[in-house]
Amino acid sequence: MAAWAVVLAAGFSPACGAPSAERATGDVARAIEGSLAGGKERFDHSAWDRLLAGGTRDGLVDYRFMQERRAGLEAYLRGAAEARLERLAPGHLEALLINAYNALTVSSILEHPKVASIRDIPGVWTERRHRVGGFDLTLDDIEHRILRPFFRDPRVHFALNCASRSCAPLPPWAYDGDRLDAQLEERAKAFLSDPRNVRVEGSKLLVSRYFDWYGSDFTAAGWRGAAPSIAAYIASRAAPEVAGFIEKGKAGRPPIEFLDYDWPLNAARPGPKAAP
Repeated sequence: MAAWAVVLAAGFSPACGAPSAERATGDVARAIEGSLAGGKERFDHSAWDRLLAGGTRDGLVDYRFMQERRAGLEAYLRGAAEARLERLAPGHLEALLINAYNALTVSSILEHPKVASIRDIPGVWTERRHRVGGFDLTLDDIEHRILRPFFRDPRVHFALNCASRSCAPLPPWAYDGDRLDAQLEERAKAFLSDPRNVRVEGSKLLVSRYFDWYGSDFTAAGWRGAAPSIAAYIASRAAPEVAGFIEKGKAGRPPIEFLDYDWPLNAARPGPKAAP
């Protein structure tokens, strides 16, 4: 059994801010570094892919569908629990962490079927530990102690889903280490071109609260695709009318306001019941 070796942040809730991207330490860090240095293996996400294909619609989740197929979800998560992180190729490691985060979030909702919001589940991000790759990790550990600081790709914010209406939507497919860059780029463009997340109102650019919580991820030196400003990052993937507004306004730095975050559960209308 691998040792618990992740630095924990104190009491974080996305409703009140976000922790910094601080690298995990100890055994889990060495496993991640081993993958980045020369991992070669792949991981099969076909089981999660099938669940997403049938259990998501327009980025929302049919939790009844997922509940009726919970055995398949738990089998997938057992596989993720047993993965050898240090052996995975870097893209496959990143894909595993993203998929595991999303699948564990769905599983957390299934364990609390009466909640109206994921925030109603005590310690869902910071306290509950899940076995991933042989390590006991919280959801915050996966996001803020591994994915953000080791991979330094802000597009991960458009891939992780926190079971809320304003979260990046779940696509009807799993992330795949062999296609991950293209998948992350597609998700970034889809999110930033959606007026629910980025739009112009009057003289202001209204943007997702992600850019309030994680703004430096999009502009810091050394982060993938970092831009001189949040507006410049958005312009590279936004709808044409939004990109034009940014480019014309105040040297590419228009006034920005952050949209309210919609926390109710990202539940789709249930589909037909599964056959007995």
